[in-house]
Amino acid sequence: MTDLTQLHVQRELKPKVEDVIPLRVQQEHQKIALDFIAWLRENKMSPAWSGVHNSWDAKCKGSTICKISLWDKFTITPYLVNIAEYEYHIMDEKIENFVLENVIYCCHADKHERPTDAPPIKHVGLTYPCNLWNCAPGKNIVLCGRKISNKCCNSNRRFYWFENPNLLELEALKNLVLLEQKARKGLLDN
Repeated sequence: MTDLTQLHVQRELKPKVEDVIPLRVQQEHQKIALDFIAWLRENKMSPAWSGVHNSWDAKCKGSTICKISLWDKFTITPYLVNIAEYEYHIMDEKIENFVLENVIYCCHADKHERPTDAPPIKHVGLTYPCNLWNCAPGKNIVLCGRKISNKCCNSNRRFYWFENPNLLELEALKNLVLLEQKARKGLLDN
């Protein structure tokens, strides 16, 4: 039997993410992971193997809308490049804390003075290719009315990172991805 978790096998077969989830994701998270993948397919954002070990990209309008990674955890990385266009929806739906708690910070953020009221650093960008383009110490932005210091600004757009979401978090993630999809298609209502 072929081991679909091996990179050389993935390069050759480009497996469906559904076939690898049972091999990589802890059993208690498999149903949620499979539900999310089915939901992506239903909403015309079918994930395809990304060319990176245990990673799949779901696309919208030709560019990645979220990345699914299967390591020790089921990880969803939405590429919310138009978030400013729907931040009011995020606040209306009361999921801003969920978003703010899952920001990816610059991997050099802890080496810089951070405001005392800055959210705690939960996720940091990878050391490579971070700062390859002199992006450290990240961006200072306002998101959902909150100042964010040292947010990762690497060009790979991995700004938010959600690991092993529960059912409520999964619904919030679906909302975020749908809002991004609508923004990319120019279908957002005010």
